[in-house]
Amino acid sequence: MERNTLVYFKRESDRELLRKRAEKLALQVNGETAASENDTGAPEYVFFRMGADIYGLQASAVKEVMIPEEIVSVPCTPDFHLGVVSVRGCLWAVIDLCVFLGMSSCLTSDHPGLVLLADGNSEFCIAVDEILGVSQIPDHSIKALPKGENRISEYCLGITVDLKTVLDGPALLRDESLVVNEYVGTGR
Repeated sequence: MERNTLVYFKRESDRELLRKRAEKLALQVNGETAASENDTGAPEYVFFRMGADIYGLQASAVKEVMIPEEIVSVPCTPDFHLGVVSVRGCLWAVIDLCVFLGMSSCLTSDHPGLVLLADGNSEFCIAVDEILGVSQIPDHSIKALPKGENRISEYCLGITVDLKTVLDGPALLRDESLVVNEYVGTGR
């Protein structure tokens, strides 16, 4: 059978026929892929684990994810401020969202990963135990949670069917209580 295939490929007319078939199949696959992407139109979310729970943020609010070499602590900052990290020569604040939101779960990793959030006005990092990846979630699959007494409800878009909490990245970026703007010592 292998010999017959080689003979078949050697004929010029057959090669041209196979090339046309391959192009046609490639167009069909690419067309199907594009159609399925347009049909879903679902936004992408970056998912990560903090403690025992899984959270997601809109990919549009996430600049990048990374595992830092070192987080340098900064004295005289709030408990939720873990320190700063240098990303290509720029200093980014690192926030422990568990502490900031008063959540029952907390970071368990000694060497956390970072999710870098940014918009035109604000930027900071969220420390996470594990970065899980990016997934498309249709809007109708995220069920809104009732507004509660806890602080997380201010930043929660909802919860997915598989119990992942989807956070509102732009709302976090707009929150001025995350900005540390204190001076120590006497001003001159």
